[in-house]
Amino acid sequence: MQIMSVSASHMPAETPPADPGLLNRIAWSERWADRSKSVKYAQQALRTSQSGEGEKSKSDQGLAYRTLGWQSKWRGDFDAALTHCLKAEALLTEHDHPGPRGDIYSVLGVIHYSRNRLDLAGCATERGIHICCEQNSPETMVDLLTTRATIQRYSGDKVRAGMTLGRAREMASGAQSARVEHNIARWLHSDKEPEKGLALAQTSIKDAQTHHNRVVLPYAMEIAGACLVDLDRHDAAAKQFDEGLRIAIEDQDERAQCQIIRYHADMELTRGDAKRARDLYKYGSAIADGMAYPLWQKLFLLGLASAHEQLGDLKAALANHKAAWAIENEKRA
Repeated sequence: MQIMSVSASHMPAETPPADPGLLNRIAWSERWADRSKSVKYAQQALRTSQSGEGEKSKSDQGLAYRTLGWQSKWRGDFDAALTHCLKAEALLTEHDHPGPRGDIYSVLGVIHYSRNRLDLAGCATERGIHICCEQNSPETMVDLLTTRATIQRYSGDKVRAGMTLGRAREMASGAQSARVEHNIARWLHSDKEPEKGLALAQTSIKDAQTHHNRVVLPYAMEIAGACLVDLDRHDAAAKQFDEGLRIAIEDQDERAQCQIIRYHADMELTRGDAKRARDLYKYGSAIADGMAYPLWQKLFLLGLASAHEQLGDLKAALANHKAAWAIENEKRA
């Protein structure tokens, strides 16, 4: 697999001077389809609103930080996402902005579970669900429910996670349909149902293309590839990994890169190419380390242990096992 930077296929037009409220609405509405445009408009809204005063200025700044935090989370820049979300939280009250606050809590939930703090992740997500109304903030509720389902899955409660995803699916539409179908595919893959998972991943890919959901597309390809590996369809899986990685690199999405590389490494190990697997695990591990992403750092270390074991380097295998379980022991349920 060749890994290389790819120039953006299109750049957003110059941001017109406008009211920060309008800029924020555009930034949020474009978040799935055009990541760079969404960030550009949010940054412009932030700069414009910082010159103002009063509650309107504070709200505009908070909404801009909400978008920037959301985009940073999807790229895997958890430090930036946390900073943006805490700033947004300070500027937007739950009473006046329940939907945006719910979006913030969902992002915080993802950051926390990605850093092995399932306790904090659960608190943030449940707070968001508590303040949001399904009728008034359906998109936010879908986001919160998918985050809740992931926390439940990582906590070992797969049955409840499936029920939560079913509820999210009933509410999802448009670009969010691709997101929910991808999450269900991931849940099926974790439940050892690769055929069903593949079907849902393919549905997610089609939905993402139909509704211009570029954010979810590499993740849907990742899980489609993972299901194909389980079905021993390695050549087809490699195509999914290569295309997903191309998009992730183009969009500077390190989280997607990290996850795709890990599944590709697993495939190489399955095919008996332990050296190739080792190199991919090392490459992905470096990305996970840079992101401070212990959830996947552990998986890369376990993969490295298996690769070293196949290569006969038992000392390195043992060292990686110990490092992986040190991370696991730090996890708080």
